[in-house]
Amino acid sequence: YIRRNKSPVHGFYFLTSTFQRRLWPRIERVNQRHEMNTDASLLFLAERDHYARLPGMNDKELKKFAALISSQLFMMYEELSDAWVDAHGEKESLFTDEAQAHLYGHVAGAARAFNISPLYWKKYRKGQMTTRQAYSAIARLFNDEWWIHQLKGQRMRWHEALLIAVGEVNKDRSPYASKHAIRDVRARRQANLEFLKSCDLENKETGERIDLISKVMGSISNPEIRRMELMNTIAGIERYAAAEDDVGMFITLTAPSKYHPTRQVRKGESKTVQLNHGWNDEAFNPKDAQRYLCRIWSLMRTAFKDNDLQVYGLRVVEPHHDGTPHWHMMLFCNPRQRNQIIEIMRRYALKEDGDERGAARNRFQAKHLNRGGAAGYIAKYISKNIDGYALDGQLDNDTGRPLKDTAAAVTAWASTWRIPQFKTVGLPTMGAYRELRKLPRGVSIADEFDERVEAARAAADSGDFALYISAQGGANVPRDCQTVRVARSPSDDVNEYEEEVERVVGIYAPHLGARHIHITRTTDWRIVPKVPVVEPLTLKSGIAAPRSPVNNCGKFTGGDASLPAPTPSEHAAAVLNLVDDGVIEWNDPEVVRALRGALKHGLKTPNRQQRNGSPLKTHEIAPSARLTRSERMQITRIRVDLAQNGIRPQRWELEALARGATVNYDGKKFTYPVADEWLGYSTVSEWNL
Repeated sequence: YIRRNKSPVHGFYFLTSTFQRRLWPRIERVNQRHEMNTDASLLFLAERDHYARLPGMNDKELKKFAALISSQLFMMYEELSDAWVDAHGEKESLFTDEAQAHLYGHVAGAARAFNISPLYWKKYRKGQMTTRQAYSAIARLFNDEWWIHQLKGQRMRWHEALLIAVGEVNKDRSPYASKHAIRDVRARRQANLEFLKSCDLENKETGERIDLISKVMGSISNPEIRRMELMNTIAGIERYAAAEDDVGMFITLTAPSKYHPTRQVRKGESKTVQLNHGWNDEAFNPKDAQRYLCRIWSLMRTAFKDNDLQVYGLRVVEPHHDGTPHWHMMLFCNPRQRNQIIEIMRRYALKEDGDERGAARNRFQAKHLNRGGAAGYIAKYISKNIDGYALDGQLDNDTGRPLKDTAAAVTAWASTWRIPQFKTVGLPTMGAYRELRKLPRGVSIADEFDERVEAARAAADSGDFALYISAQGGANVPRDCQTVRVARSPSDDVNEYEEEVERVVGIYAPHLGARHIHITRTTDWRIVPKVPVVEPLTLKSGIAAPRSPVNNCGKFTGGDASLPAPTPSEHAAAVLNLVDDGVIEWNDPEVVRALRGALKHGLKTPNRQQRNGSPLKTHEIAPSARLTRSERMQITRIRVDLAQNGIRPQRWELEALARGATVNYDGKKFTYPVADEWLGYSTVSEWNL
């Protein structure tokens, strides 16, 4: 902009006074916070400069970098395993909690150099890690796809933090999230939508198929349905509070000024945005501010418990114009406890930097809610943070822009920083509410459970959240004491890290026993690609004698010359009619070309950036090829044993070995006992050279 519209003098002035003095220190501080953690490990010190380029790294380079990290960690694991065997004499010594914790500590410790927290790291630090947990965590660190996912998330947040530092995220530039983040989130959602449109849900038993996108749009993944559920929840909370004679409060919590990258200065009737130099020392990002708010809320809840105070309601998280989060909380309590609750919240909200200018006015606000007005008061914040519904003509206080237009930026902000926007406080679980609504409407389950469970079902069936709270035992009831809870069961399938995955199967009543489960999900479905359909059509043949039965079919001579040319599928249908009539044979080259063209025309162009099948789990294994539980346990041991020999097997090779097959690796044949013959953690194998 300066080069196009200003003189070189203006450019020099910008570089020396604005960029070098004001922006560059902020950029350096952000990069320092995200740089490689050499205190955790020096293994990847040679890749320090490479990692520093992550914010501008393209996908191809990022994937290569992820493969480099996983391969070096695998080599480190091999060397450590060999050293352990040399020190303890036998390979069987590797299959102990002590050995795997030792290996995990070194490998995961090295991975922490990339600012990640490996799975089960806290358990390892407490000395509570098991062999199974170590296997699962280490398997992730050897997986290229896992590292790609981690690095992409870091790249997105690092890049956004740099844009925040240079002032690209504020009400004058791009409020809530940068334009780059909004485009990135929109592109990812569009890619996900195209993937959903290209897949079906298939019944595993009957083969019945239904459209996947229709099911997704009928769930709370649809912003409109999500908003309606939240509004119904708020109305139910308010009705329950009225029945209990509780009073409402509207609380706003804001982080200290050092968490805000910008500040607003009033000039006349308007406000102008300036860089906040108090932010420069720490360069906090929105995730840091969210952690601060969660921490003080935890202290408040502890104080409530110590003083026998109870609150319940809903929390909404939304960003300031510069991306710093703040909380709006609709809380209800006993009238006699309200003043004490407000004082406790005020004390902890101002505990850190409470003496700074404007802290008492801006950091904590509490308003009393009139009975019946809570839902209307918080509805604006819910719509603003989801889809902008019913906000026509209303302006945003932070930016002065229409509230309806800010929903995309706010949702992009939440997606970029992984911040949950809505959370209930002190209320019964929403999972049980949704599972109860899956039951057939109007069908009682009192005979199977009791009247308490039936009351919860009837309340959920009618959508009366106030009655549902009462049926579950009321607000602030521990989960184990609630009437209905969600029942989960291990799935038949395992994930790519050989872990059992628990899935929701139904409901149960804790007071009647956890074994008494009512199944709400009776059908097993799997995600499969759509099958292209070639519709057969009957076409008029040519009047004149054709040159050949194929290349003239579908051609019309005479009459209206403006008729459209047949599509590849129509052409193929006409060819099939000729085959059925015996005019031509199946092996005719023209027939093959016609059918191939129809199939290619019907297939969608694959998105090379999108994985086939579900991106979160492996492809479905045919029922006849499923592994037993003992075989799945055996696969983990086989993988570790092969790793000692420098072999990284593929999934199908591991499954074959678990069933007793022989696999040749560079001239060496490996055979393992079948599951019934496997004794403990033995790794006896036959070498056929």
